[in-house]
Amino acid sequence: MYDFQAMRIRMANRLKKKKDGTSQANSDDIHLDDESIPSIVDAWQNGQEIETKLAKALQSELKGIPVYENFLKEVKGCGPLMSAVIIAEYDIEKATTVSKLWQFTGLNPGMVRGLKATGSKKEGTFKLVKSDGMVRGDRRTPGFMSPFNGWLRTKMCGVLAGSFLKSNSPYREYYDNMKTRLENEERCIAGTDKPWCKEKKGHRDKAAKRYMIKMFLRDLYVAWRELEELPVRPSYQEEYLGKKHKKGK
Repeated sequence: MYDFQAMRIRMANRLKKKKDGTSQANSDDIHLDDESIPSIVDAWQNGQEIETKLAKALQSELKGIPVYENFLKEVKGCGPLMSAVIIAEYDIEKATTVSKLWQFTGLNPGMVRGLKATGSKKEGTFKLVKSDGMVRGDRRTPGFMSPFNGWLRTKMCGVLAGSFLKSNSPYREYYDNMKTRLENEERCIAGTDKPWCKEKKGHRDKAAKRYMIKMFLRDLYVAWRELEELPVRPSYQEEYLGKKHKKGK
């Protein structure tokens, strides 16, 4: 579905269409003759219809999947398409701890062992190997493979976080609390001499969204692992610091 969406967006950009369907002001750089434009318009409209059909098919595919029926379906702000992204991208069997979900999403600011690519995809010898170098778990470092799924982070911290806020999901409480805390936080941002209270509003907003998504992933980890009858390991804060986590709904 996202492949068709990307293709439709490219065609729309070529036609200089806005989101509401009207034309952009800059039409001078459209290098299409009068006969070819209607064909592209038709393809663009067909792409929209296919997207709609695929979205309906996705909702049908979700039926009967335990984590959707018993958890994601009940999470306010997490619709069927976002649920499909979560189920498709995360491997809950490999995620033996919640920190592995955080790392895969690009929400771990700590240092991790860097991955490097070796071999050739063409020859079938391509593989990723751990190096001795350490990189930030939430950043891309030149010379190393990305330590996280960038596309997934965009969906989780952009789309899902925004949906939680717009729908006034119970998870918004985590966002509001963290945002207020950062607005009054005099402790410096890691690696800088600047306190959070002096940081730009947008930076604090993104930090609060990341925290909100981490709390959602913590609930997802427990619910999904339990549904799949897999062992659930308490978080570091719960296991070693004795803190109790309040679930969102």
